[in-house]
Amino acid sequence: MSDQIKKPNRIKPELPSGFRDYGPADAIAKQAMIDTIRKTFERFGFDPLETSSVQRTEVLTGGEEDSGKIIFNVKGSQEETSDSSLRFDLTVPLARFMAANPDLPKPFKRYQIGNVWRGERPQQGRYREFLQADVDIVGSSLIDADAEIATIIYTVFKNLGIENFVINYNNRKMLDMLPKFAGFPEEKLWDALRIIDKKDKIGEDGIRGELEKNFSGSIADKILEFLTEDFEPTLQGEGFSEYGKIASMILQSTGCDVDMVNKFFKLERTLVRGLSYYTGSVFEVTLPDAPEIGSVCGGGRYDELVSQFTGQNIPAVGVSFGVDRLFAAMEKIGTLKKKQTLTQVLILQLDANLKDEYLSMAQELRNAGINTALYMGDDSMLKGQLNYALKKEIPYVVICGSREKEKNVVTVKNLATREQQEITREKIVEFFGKQAALCV
Repeated sequence: MSDQIKKPNRIKPELPSGFRDYGPADAIAKQAMIDTIRKTFERFGFDPLETSSVQRTEVLTGGEEDSGKIIFNVKGSQEETSDSSLRFDLTVPLARFMAANPDLPKPFKRYQIGNVWRGERPQQGRYREFLQADVDIVGSSLIDADAEIATIIYTVFKNLGIENFVINYNNRKMLDMLPKFAGFPEEKLWDALRIIDKKDKIGEDGIRGELEKNFSGSIADKILEFLTEDFEPTLQGEGFSEYGKIASMILQSTGCDVDMVNKFFKLERTLVRGLSYYTGSVFEVTLPDAPEIGSVCGGGRYDELVSQFTGQNIPAVGVSFGVDRLFAAMEKIGTLKKKQTLTQVLILQLDANLKDEYLSMAQELRNAGINTALYMGDDSMLKGQLNYALKKEIPYVVICGSREKEKNVVTVKNLATREQQEITREKIVEFFGKQAALCV
């Protein structure tokens, strides 16, 4: 018998389907996106909220069978059964939080940025674990709240450097008028909406065919007329009035002209996703330059969600930005700025006798707010350490050997321009404090 120790089988370093890693360059770019979104929310007077990633399954599903199909259940090692699941959005946990804290001053303006999990089939830009950035106003029934959410959407995309985007708008109150307009029973409204929702997949001809299978030809014509024709505002009722008010408030809040608002804020009567959930405004944002990614932001008014916990309808409106999907879209259209590292200065370690000096320089620079790293590799040669800095795309290196120490200077090299200069040791912080390139 062999005395050799059997080596364990190698484990493939693979992720499950629908999950992804972000390397440093992607993670830095993603964090910059998140910072931009967060700062925009805060500029509008929203405060952060954190809810648990794990919620009671009953809270998440609300007893709905469809919701239960997409959630990830959580079971501890000592549990035989589980009544807990990973959240699939940030809105239901918000509604639970509001119900659990009834004394919160309202309107309650909060934002939350966090991961959610859905057991859906992965697609381009769609993952099973993804980051959402939500912003909501709870406790206000004013159309001003809807308009502020629309203005935030506009401002976020502008701040991210995206110029070509469309905020598609619909209103539940408009579509509630469809049975009366087209002449069919109100109980068949959802049959009509389910068909209308397939427009992106089957087109207008496909919609007509399915409508004619479920309604008479004349009713199908009226439904299509309602969706595609321009009407006087009086025929659209309160929903159309709200659309006009929101557009007007966007105009006042953003400084845009009428033509620009009409370009990015559009009435889309075939937008029906989530109308079993929304009670008024519905928003969905698409990027014409990346249509295959689908919507990158969506939301609306949901005045009845909190009632499943309290029995009382508390008005609420908000939207969710799909950060990972938006990241994929921005990659495609070329608006992401990527860099390999956040390190601004690398101090090379060329002489073991000068370690205390290297540590002292690093501390001084860090105390001055400059991201500074010490070379920690095994290569003691100048060339090897410079190659490391080049691969990492670190802007500057500091060189200090025995010669520099004797002269009380350091050599600073700009790796982008390959220029280098000697400065006195005492002025190292002053030198880097003046380098605007460090902040790029």
